[in-house]
Amino acid sequence: MIKDKRTVSAVIPTYNREKTIKRCIDSVLRQTYEVSEIIVVDDGSTDRTLEILATEYKEKVKVIRQSHKGAQSARNAGICAAEGEYIAFLDSDDEWNEKKIEIQMQVLAEKPNAVICGNAYVVQDGRKKVWRMSGRSGYVYKMLLVSPFVLFQTIITKKENLLKIGLLDENVPSYQEWDTAIMLSKVCEFVFVDRPLIIYYLHEGETISKDKKRDIDGWEYMCQKYRYEILEQYGLKGITRRYEVIKDRCKKFRDKRYFKYVFLYVLSKRGIILDYEGKREK
Repeated sequence: MIKDKRTVSAVIPTYNREKTIKRCIDSVLRQTYEVSEIIVVDDGSTDRTLEILATEYKEKVKVIRQSHKGAQSARNAGICAAEGEYIAFLDSDDEWNEKKIEIQMQVLAEKPNAVICGNAYVVQDGRKKVWRMSGRSGYVYKMLLVSPFVLFQTIITKKENLLKIGLLDENVPSYQEWDTAIMLSKVCEFVFVDRPLIIYYLHEGETISKDKKRDIDGWEYMCQKYRYEILEQYGLKGITRRYEVIKDRCKKFRDKRYFKYVFLYVLSKRGIILDYEGKREK
């Protein structure tokens, strides 16, 4: 393993991942750039996840236990406990490629305060393919307001950057990496590595990507949280486009909020913006 004075803490939230936690942690232990600590935050698991961590990784992993509060809360607990200069995230059902941290630390040698992210491999039904994100490098705040391109499992940045943004928003129902990326983009340069850094598994069971209500909840939350910034950067066309996206998603998934967003969309086309309590803003 390559050793360096710059220390990296891996932060892994987990909940009932007895079938995948070993694969996840082993991928961190195989890194060609040695990770200084692995922090697993158990979000109230009821299966054998904690037992596996205690019996097979007792001396290798720092385990934090909390009641079931969600992945963002677990990530925040890991960030606060981390002793490394840099924080790298991983989900407990996915893997890092063995050179992931080495590649990113090479970039951070030139841009030590940046956020580094990249592409992924996707595995589904035993088949593996490259998932290319539409990522860009630089100060990407304006782009991220309307177009997400970041996967949490590929992110690495300084702990101080995460503290600077006030940690992660624990109320985001989905698209948590999108929200985190927007907040980081206000204080950091981004560097997008155009190569797969992780292995992302599509599997059976409950995931946010399969929960269409949570998908719409996420879009709605992001629209509400950033609508003033979208208006500032993109004007009425920007917020109208956001309403259109949510409207179309509601229609596709037969969500009852469809008529609400038809109404907001039509009004915004006429230059009228309502807040989420129905009061006129513009």
